[in-house]
Amino acid sequence: MRFDEKDNGRTVEVQLDDEFEIVLPEVRTAGFHWSLKSAGKSCQLLGDESTANLKAVGGSGSHTFYFRATAAGACVVDLQYGRSWEAGSEPNRTFSLKVEVRS
Repeated sequence: MRFDEKDNGRTVEVQLDDEFEIVLPEVRTAGFHWSLKSAGKSCQLLGDESTANLKAVGGSGSHTFYFRATAAGACVVDLQYGRSWEAGSEPNRTFSLKVEVRS
């Protein structure tokens, strides 16, 4: 399953051991990137990667986070968008997805 910006704030259902991904746009050349704030115990982060959009001017691209549902229950995946050198300030954007894991 794949989730993106339109899924921000939604609750979704997945089955135990399902894998899913969250894909969000970012502008790394300006220093902005997505980072995982929390994912709870039912959703395990498998990895993440940034991909540049070679057709776009300005260095835009996307960031993909890969997860696996590892335990029945619920988790909330919280991501934040900002610059690493602005630590301590509010993120420019946030993304939250509540995941109900069914066995």
